Amino acid sequence: MKKQHIYKGISLIILLAILFLPVAGVLAQDEPSTETFDEEALPGWERSEESVVQDGVLRISPGNFAAKFGEYGDGTISVKVKQSAPGAVFIRYFMSEKGSYALIIFPDGIMLEKTLEDQPQEMGGYEWTGSTGEWLEFKITVSGGQHTVYLDGQQIIQVTDDDPLLGGGIGLMVEGDSSVDFDDFTLSATVVEGPAPMVGEEEAPPADEAQPAESVDAEAAAPEAAAGRVSVSDLITELTSSQANPLELSTFIVNLLLSMVLSFILSRVYVHWGSSLSNRRRFAANFILITVTTTFIILVVRSSVALSLGLVGALSIVRFRAAIKEPEELAYLFFAIAIGIGLGDNQRVITILAMIMAILILGAMRLFRGRQADFNLHVTVASHNPNKVELETIMDALSPHCAQVKLMRFDDSGAALEGSFLVEFRNMDRLKAAKAALRGLSDALEITFLDNKGIW
Repeated sequence: MKKQHIYKGISLIILLAILFLPVAGVLAQDEPSTETFDEEALPGWERSEESVVQDGVLRISPGNFAAKFGEYGDGTISVKVKQSAPGAVFIRYFMSEKGSYALIIFPDGIMLEKTLEDQPQEMGGYEWTGSTGEWLEFKITVSGGQHTVYLDGQQIIQVTDDDPLLGGGIGLMVEGDSSVDFDDFTLSATVVEGPAPMVGEEEAPPADEAQPAESVDAEAAAPEAAAGRVSVSDLITELTSSQANPLELSTFIVNLLLSMVLSFILSRVYVHWGSSLSNRRRFAANFILITVTTTFIILVVRSSVALSLGLVGALSIVRFRAAIKEPEELAYLFFAIAIGIGLGDNQRVITILAMIMAILILGAMRLFRGRQADFNLHVTVASHNPNKVELETIMDALSPHCAQVKLMRFDDSGAALEGSFLVEFRNMDRLKAAKAALRGLSDALEITFLDNKGIW
């Protein structure tokens, strides 16, 4: 028997390790890299001649650039920018042979554009008066074709590209009459096909021959990865890749944890305040699994029309069956599913408010129902001839030990008597005392205690 437990434990550990492998891959891919520009050599970057590191910042003169070549996909790019004079600053990303995106900072506005085959097209914009001599923090997040731009923590642009680029390099470029300082560059993005080989410094164009911003896209194209080699990281990337819009892991975990907490609270409310005659503890134990499952399903299908339609088709042939004995059970099941749907759609505030309102309503209903809801046991007492005990004697024996007694059914056939009561015991000692009092009437009494709400 002990060996069986050991084998089960080892199997569980292996299963958890297999399930954790894709998650570990996601965490590894999302680990951010930060560049504070403290090293003059600027490792990992390619730059033109007049892009230098001075005083802990990257200073790029007009007509020059610094680029980080590779195949960086969806994620977050943030960088601090300080202009000494009005000009144009380009933050380019997803640079490849196909094209690129660029956040362009002008003196009178900010524009997000997409370039395909040297043909730029505006995707969104933001009007502003510009700021020189001050550090401004720009953050760009990309998720499944949706681009969101933040300026000093405030969202200024949000657009969706129906035909998104998959990934590419990242570049910082300057045009105008004055140099621009960059600092605290942070990149947190998935690697689509692995980083491309760096271009040698001898191939970087000098400042007077720097090409326009649009032409840099061709230079930033990453060569194709070597075929025929599959590493562990490639396998993890393949397992964790998705055709739908990727969901942030932190959001996924927070919503699942919140679904467990709310469903647990709902189960406690049902156990304490429910009026069902069935075993409410066992029935309420299903709420957590139902809520978490619903949350997971909605989190997965909300970002994909194909998965949503597939779910509808699956539900049309697979029907959920449960032994529902009372309407109250069905109501709590629907509420557990509603919590899962709300959290799956990332509507946390609305879901929590709905939960609070439901608990308040249930509490008010229980209060207005009065003491009837306090009955916690069904008691059945049967007595037969020749030692038949009368109903009044039975009630006199029960009453001193119960907070309240209510007669629900009474059968008297002359030879036998049977009575059913709803009673309330404050604790187990009162129940034992009531049982002893009934036994004192007659050893032939048949006594049955049936759970209604339980004794706490």
